[in-house]
Amino acid sequence: MSLAVERDGTPLVARRRRGWRGWIAVVLIVIVAAVLLLWASSTFTASEKGRADPESHGPDGYRALVEVLRGHGVSVEIARSHSDVARLLEDESSTLVLPDPYTLSDDTVRGLIDAASTTVLLDPSSAVLDLAIPGAEIVGYGAHEVAAKCDLPAAENAGTIRPGALMTGGDLSCFPEGEGAGLISETRDGRTVRALDASLLFTNASVTENGNAALALALLGEHESLVWYVPSWNDSDTQRASDATLADLTPGWVTPALVLLALTAVLAAIWRGRRFGPLVAERLPVTVRASETLEGRARLYARARDTGHAAHILRRRSIAELGRLLGMGRGATPDAVIDAAAAAVAGPRDALRILLTGPAPTTDAELVELSDRLAQWEAAIRAAVRTEGKRS
Repeated sequence: MSLAVERDGTPLVARRRRGWRGWIAVVLIVIVAAVLLLWASSTFTASEKGRADPESHGPDGYRALVEVLRGHGVSVEIARSHSDVARLLEDESSTLVLPDPYTLSDDTVRGLIDAASTTVLLDPSSAVLDLAIPGAEIVGYGAHEVAAKCDLPAAENAGTIRPGALMTGGDLSCFPEGEGAGLISETRDGRTVRALDASLLFTNASVTENGNAALALALLGEHESLVWYVPSWNDSDTQRASDATLADLTPGWVTPALVLLALTAVLAAIWRGRRFGPLVAERLPVTVRASETLEGRARLYARARDTGHAAHILRRRSIAELGRLLGMGRGATPDAVIDAAAAAVAGPRDALRILLTGPAPTTDAELVELSDRLAQWEAAIRAAVRTEGKRS
């Protein structure tokens, strides 16, 4: 039994095997890239979730504060849905820690605030601040360390802090700077709402600065129970028709059509793409001799009257030939070749240097003269080398 063989002598079976190896390599690369993308996506999602999170160890998280509160006997419950917050606030007086609830409606936010004995707004937006403390607003940002200067014991015992956002409103203001204050508070119907910018005060990276830790423990540890709400897009009660995603607005036939087009494009690429494997060796229809190529280039130089280029080629070839005759390597510099050639025939070194590296000729007659002089030097070096060889 004989194996099928292509023109270059390679068996078809071996050629096809190399082709399949190429496709297997492509599939493996795609799989590895997909795994790396999924890993990077999960890592990015986890890191984004950890920002401003009470369970995050990162510099923007609040894990250190939560652990200290638990160490002081405060029961800290972390809720990631507003329904869990409402359930945890039903039967006992508790402190509600409420970061900016950007996914909740105004009615839901009011209901959570009304259910807590004390609500601490961490880094509130202007809308949530006005909702919790009517008339309150953000007027700037702090730039210096300031003292409490108010009758709130939790603030007075903290000493000085460097506030973030400065606010106005409420019935009590602490840590004043300029037109605003770093902490505002209001009590209505036996329930208290306090607001401050905790992103620069209570995070893992900043809680140990100034009086931040004392202020955090006093404000959040007022009651034995603390409920910390963590907002997210998965916990929203504001979904409306105007919030529909692109997938919701896309007709059902679009996705199958796109998948079919993608598969068609892949199949077309495989069908029309070059097969993997070595290039096919083909015989040239015409064999061009080196002498004909040389003559063709010479005619082009002559027609263009490029005597400078032609002289450069002649000099470069002559330097290489002289170096070869003198037994010098290919890496020999022109100066080294000139010195060795002049020493071999006891000839004028400066004249040879001008001949090999001087200005280019400008006319055909000067080019012919340069060629003749180079040939004379080569002949002289060749004769000197032969004479030296006979003597030895």
